[in-house]
Amino acid sequence: MKDASATTMACGVCVEPGRFRIETRPLPTHAPEGWVLVDIAAIGICGTDYHIFEGKHPYLDYPRVIGHELSGHVASGPDAGRLVVVNPYLSCGACRACLRGKPNCCAAIAVLGVHRDGGMCARIAVPAGNLYPADGLSVHQAAMVEFLAIGAHAVARSGVGPGDLALVTGA
Repeated sequence: MKDASATTMACGVCVEPGRFRIETRPLPTHAPEGWVLVDIAAIGICGTDYHIFEGKHPYLDYPRVIGHELSGHVASGPDAGRLVVVNPYLSCGACRACLRGKPNCCAAIAVLGVHRDGGMCARIAVPAGNLYPADGLSVHQAAMVEFLAIGAHAVARSGVGPGDLALVTGA
């Protein structure tokens, strides 16, 4: 939990390619309707963050608060204090893909830490539907759910079953 008297927070900002700094920004105190404030507990740093720092990410405007592999504690409301995993993919809910149950293909997708400021800070606001209970996980384990879910989704889509052979390449 954050200090109730705090009005600012430190944020990790990639200012431009090759330049990273800690900036002080206002601590969010209100979330839009349907959104929730989350106090960040742990973040992961992945290849996307390195690409942003190197200036090799094609869909990014600088400066940007990075971080999309996140866990945190709900900051207010009935679930206050609960550890959650943050789904960093924000979809519109109204385009053809969203209406067909494929928000990952949203025509207006925005990813925390890429298209909009992410979680390398003390607190963020996210849609309530983008939070998943992390009961039984540590804050660090919960921060790893996002990238593990991508692999699990790929395996589920593959149709591979017991006795099938598969070749996995890459790091």
